Amino acid sequence: MNWLKKMKFKHLFALYSLFFIATQSNANAADAGLRFINSRGEIRCGTDLSAPAYAAKTEDGKWKGFDADICRAMSYAVFGRGDRFSMVDVKADNVSKALKSGKIDFMLGGLANSAKADSTSSYSPAVLLYYDQQAFLARNAQKTKSMEDFKNATVCVVSDSPELNNLEEYNNKYGLNLKPLTFSSKNAALQSFLLNRCRLLTGNRIFLSGVKETHFGDYDDEESGIKLLPEPVALVPVYLYASNENLKLQMIARWVVNALQLSDVYGVNYHNAAVKVGLRNTSQRNLFGEDPKLWLSFGLTPDWVKKALADVGNYSEIYDRSFGRFSPLKLERAENNYLKDGGLINPAPFL
Repeated sequence: MNWLKKMKFKHLFALYSLFFIATQSNANAADAGLRFINSRGEIRCGTDLSAPAYAAKTEDGKWKGFDADICRAMSYAVFGRGDRFSMVDVKADNVSKALKSGKIDFMLGGLANSAKADSTSSYSPAVLLYYDQQAFLARNAQKTKSMEDFKNATVCVVSDSPELNNLEEYNNKYGLNLKPLTFSSKNAALQSFLLNRCRLLTGNRIFLSGVKETHFGDYDDEESGIKLLPEPVALVPVYLYASNENLKLQMIARWVVNALQLSDVYGVNYHNAAVKVGLRNTSQRNLFGEDPKLWLSFGLTPDWVKKALADVGNYSEIYDRSFGRFSPLKLERAENNYLKDGGLINPAPFL
């Protein structure tokens, strides 16, 4: 009997050990991305550097733009300072390789969110950044007054994409007989538009604004004939992506963006971040690090939110500076307002 008991105990101990090792291995795998960032000493964010509104360097070498400010906020969260990050130009067809190789830790925008992408890619959307609109950039638009003036026009568009599907629905709805000319990538579609192979280029409005500024910035609409048309084709959610293997990074990205929005809702901004007092509830105490346990459980710096707000500001300030009323684009907030203000953004309490 004693021999049998010993054998049972050995088997149980072996099973427990295997379970513990597997559990520990899974936990380590989930944390690997953050540990790698800490050991490297820098966060690397993928973006589209062709549009200054996303990310661009100033004359003094400082990154500016929406994506850059989000990445700077994550630098504060991880390192307690805002200069431990870099922005990397990554095209949509190279995101998986860039994430897997460690070239980037996050990808901000630039990707189509679809069922096919979810089922075939090695990355997932971690958090909604904002809503953009699919629109048209047109050439020979000097005397045009409505979309009827572009009837039968050829449109450069990415093949097998939500943009192509949205274009087909728009075509069917308004009977414009727009003719898609499809390409394998956004860059190929852009180059074809620049070579005058199509009269219209369709894509996200912010991207198209960057194209117009970069390639035709010295000319007004009448002189160049290049015009960003006001008509929206579809509403487009834009996400921050992280590798499916780095669940901890997905979680961190989600709550960092939420923190910038929640600070805004609580009335804390660039101007008052250092002196804001009167924290009235648990969510506020957790958010601003008065009770540090929750941020520490993420492996982040507890007081990072106030530091980031004093540098880049809250979500509204970042949006207005990059895309909105204080930017060259002057885009309306619309869906990017908070739910209480008639928009679709609704940050969760930090509990």
